[in-house]
Amino acid sequence: MAPAPAVVEHAEVLRDLFENQRQFQHCQNYLTGLRVLSNKSRANLSRCVLESADQTNLSRFFSEAPWEQERINERRINDRLGQTAAFRWEAQRACVIVDDTLCEHVGSLFEYVDRQYAHCEGRYPLGHKLVTTHSLRGAVRFPLAVRLYRRYEEKTRWEEFGRQYFPEREIPTEKKRRNLLHKQVDAILLQDAEFAARHAQFRTKSARAIELIEKARARKIPFQIVLRASGFLCEEVAEGTGQA
Repeated sequence: MAPAPAVVEHAEVLRDLFENQRQFQHCQNYLTGLRVLSNKSRANLSRCVLESADQTNLSRFFSEAPWEQERINERRINDRLGQTAAFRWEAQRACVIVDDTLCEHVGSLFEYVDRQYAHCEGRYPLGHKLVTTHSLRGAVRFPLAVRLYRRYEEKTRWEEFGRQYFPEREIPTEKKRRNLLHKQVDAILLQDAEFAARHAQFRTKSARAIELIEKARARKIPFQIVLRASGFLCEEVAEGTGQA
C-alpha cells in the first residue's frame, strides 16, 4: 500500500505540522489505510505499508511521535471550509449533527475498552463508544470532532473500589440491583480521594455532546441547527447548546 493520490493531494496542507518527512509519510499511510482497507486495525495497516521495513514504525508514530492531533484537525477543517465556500448552503440552513458510534472489538487489550450498550440491538458488546459531530451544509458534509465516552464504572474503577471497601457485598450484574448498590455505597466511596478524583473527571455522553457543539462554535463553524440522535434529545443538551 502506497499513499493514495487523493491523500497525497489533500494532505499537503498538513505537511508543516510534522517534525520531519517520515512523520508526514506515516500520516499519509494511515489516511490511505482508512480509505482503502476493510480491516483498519493498526497491525493490518502496518502489514500493508509497502516501504516500511519495520512494522513497528506506524505503531511508534501513533504512540510516541510528538505531533498534535488538535492542530491537524483545525488545519483540516479550515482547509475544508476554504475549498467548499462556493458550494455550501447559507449559514441559516447549516447544521451540526451530533451522534454516538459504537466501535465493537473482539479483544480486551485496547485502552479503555469496555462493555458498551448497543441500543439498536439491546446487548452489551465489547468496544469503544465515540461521540461525534459533523458539519452539514447542502452537498458539503465532513466530520468535525470526536470524543471518547467512558462509562462511569470503567472511568472510576467502581467495581475495584467497591470490592475494596465492601468485600462482603456482591456486585450484581442486573441493572436495577446494581443501581441500588450505587445508591448505598457511592457516598462512602467518594470519601476516597482517588475515587473522588476519578468521579470528578467523568463526563456523560450528553456532556461530551455539549463540549463538541461548543467546540464547533469556538471554531466559528457556521450553523444554526443542531441535529441530534435520539439519545441526545434531553433537557441537558437542549439547555447546554441553546437549542429547542
